[in-house]
Amino acid sequence: MKGNEQTAIIEEAQKVAITHFQEEYGLEVRITKEEMLPTYVASQINMEGHVVGEEEQRFNISVNYKDWTTLNTFLSTELNDALNKGDILQKEK
Repeated sequence: MKGNEQTAIIEEAQKVAITHFQEEYGLEVRITKEEMLPTYVASQINMEGHVVGEEEQRFNISVNYKDWTTLNTFLSTELNDALNKGDILQKEK
């Protein structure tokens, strides 16, 4: 995979992850790290990030770049607690 193609895939995966958090939790998030797994392992990109303005409220998420689905979403204790306490207003479903 060429550098430009990999960069485009990573950028699209970031958009998918950000949209997931907006739609699922009503959160504005920032991606701080991403890792594209070798294609022989999996067609996914693992990402880390946090809620904007709340750096301790961290998450990890993976995006499959073949079908643009989210996988393996993990929330830090601080983010999970904030969601459960209602400190973060979730988008109505």
